[in-house]
Amino acid sequence: MAAARRMLVVGAGTMGGMYARMVAAGRVPGAELAGVVDIDGARALELANATGCRAFGDIETAVRELRPDFAYVATPDGLHRAPVESLAGLGVAILVEKPLATTNEDAAAMLEAVRRAGVHAEVNYTYRWFPPLAEAMRTVDSGELGELRTFNAYLNYPVASPRERLHWSGGTTPAWFLMSHLLDLVLWLGRKRAMTVYASGGRGELAGHGIETYDWVHAVVRYADGADGVFEACWILPDSWPAPAEFRLKAIGTQGVLEVDGTAQGLMVAGERVRLPGALQWAPARLQAFLRGMAGEGRPGVSFEDGAEVTRVLVALHRSLEHGTVERL
Repeated sequence: MAAARRMLVVGAGTMGGMYARMVAAGRVPGAELAGVVDIDGARALELANATGCRAFGDIETAVRELRPDFAYVATPDGLHRAPVESLAGLGVAILVEKPLATTNEDAAAMLEAVRRAGVHAEVNYTYRWFPPLAEAMRTVDSGELGELRTFNAYLNYPVASPRERLHWSGGTTPAWFLMSHLLDLVLWLGRKRAMTVYASGGRGELAGHGIETYDWVHAVVRYADGADGVFEACWILPDSWPAPAEFRLKAIGTQGVLEVDGTAQGLMVAGERVRLPGALQWAPARLQAFLRGMAGEGRPGVSFEDGAEVTRVLVALHRSLEHGTVERL
């Protein structure tokens, strides 16, 4: 049996904590947790103690002492470049949380860093591994639907996510944090290259809690082949919303239609209250796919090139939000 690949988690927040606990609990065969890095020493130590690994305040020391096989970068949305460049320079394979970057300049710099270093690198757009979407991709690949022409999709979260669980939500938007998944799915399912985008959004609810960001964002994207997509990302669903997320995607092709509803995930529990647990836990499958990619096996994962393309759309989308104009990419 091959030795387990040793993972270094960079960023001990919500996603870093989830992946650290997942690997430490043995839920990803072939991976083991080596250590945690965070500039907040207390946060790093708390997660390390909870998962039985070592804590560090900087990447260079962690890599020198642990010699990890790969790193999972889970820093806030706009702070991926420095750790990615550092890890690439140290020869460590990288899985970086989505979005790849929040500027085109950062995306290009990270792409160049991993190319120059020759390290395996992917972006963590996990919805590609959501089981119904994996089956949807097989259907698209079969040609059954013909050419995909139009998309409608939304991904919405309860307000507790930006208000309580994401301590840096004021530094991002629901477009970066949520809609990026939807744009990646269209890129993956249809291999569509965006040409124009128009976006609108609203503020107020989160601002009332001292969080200065958009409550919701809507966008219309036109693609080079004439296809288009309508997208919604909102993270002010009420606390009473029973599911962790509200997700739906519909794609209409020249010969058929597919529709994915990921809100309930096939399970409802009714006790003192109704809840829809996240039954289809696909994060372990996504991480195993990354390990196969490191070994040159399996289907390609989410490349930095794809990550940079989604960033390109989102940068233009935020220009549209600011100016109220249709933006060309």
